[in-house]
Amino acid sequence: MNNLKVTMLGTGSPRPDLERSGPSQLLSVGNQHILIDCGEGTTAQLMKANVPPESIHYLFMTHLHSDHIFGYGQFLLGGWGLGRRELTVVGPKGMKHFHETILNLFHDDIAYRTSLGRPGNGVLDVNIIEVEAPGEIVTKLSMKITAAQMVHNVLTYGYRFETDEEVVVISGDTAPTPNIVDLAAGADLLVIDAALAPTAVYRHTTNPELQKIWDNLQKEHCTPAQAGQIAHKAGVKKVVLTHFLPNIDEEETLKEAASTFDGEIVIGQDLQVIALQKQEKAISGNL
Repeated sequence: MNNLKVTMLGTGSPRPDLERSGPSQLLSVGNQHILIDCGEGTTAQLMKANVPPESIHYLFMTHLHSDHIFGYGQFLLGGWGLGRRELTVVGPKGMKHFHETILNLFHDDIAYRTSLGRPGNGVLDVNIIEVEAPGEIVTKLSMKITAAQMVHNVLTYGYRFETDEEVVVISGDTAPTPNIVDLAAGADLLVIDAALAPTAVYRHTTNPELQKIWDNLQKEHCTPAQAGQIAHKAGVKKVVLTHFLPNIDEEETLKEAASTFDGEIVIGQDLQVIALQKQEKAISGNL
């Protein structure tokens, strides 16, 4: 077995939430760690999960919305300061510009630290791979990685990670699309956007501004029932719902997802570890 597992570092949304950090997941295959998205608090969450930030040499960005990238500056500079000496970042077009903007903003900071004797590799020589089109992504990782375009209001990619024995798919933000069904086909684990989980703030609002936002979110994200339907169509074994607004109704969220998917359902929580070994089934939030 590859001892593959996913740690839900952040299960939140653009709205600040004391219970949920910004979107981020950690895929671990043995001692190799791959970060997917880098929302606010990601570096601290890695440390809470007992994973040294400097041990992360690969980061995949699904898209460049603020809630998915706010933690990048701290991860980039903080991990470098802790000793990381190489990093590859994969993301949609615009990733290179965003990375270079961070370097420009903190040029003097980085220059000061290198003047003290710290080598610049790990921050000044980051390998940025911009995904040109859906399909297989070539890396030095010992797994097959495939990207598919999602349905969101900016260019967004979901990623499929395949080892010889197991498959993990992470959707990023998306409304229902055949692309995520195809990407997740037969996966052992699907981590999927369910931002339209029931929450009183939007569901019962009389505020026209909030109602307009909620109506438009239907075009960009999934409900729990839609996420379950995608998992059912794709034939996945286990689905983890994530990207939650504050104070969702978790019981109702679980019921909604279970109405369309009869496999294992997990309501994602920050720092929750989901292992794929068949014998390990004790995961909080299971139906």
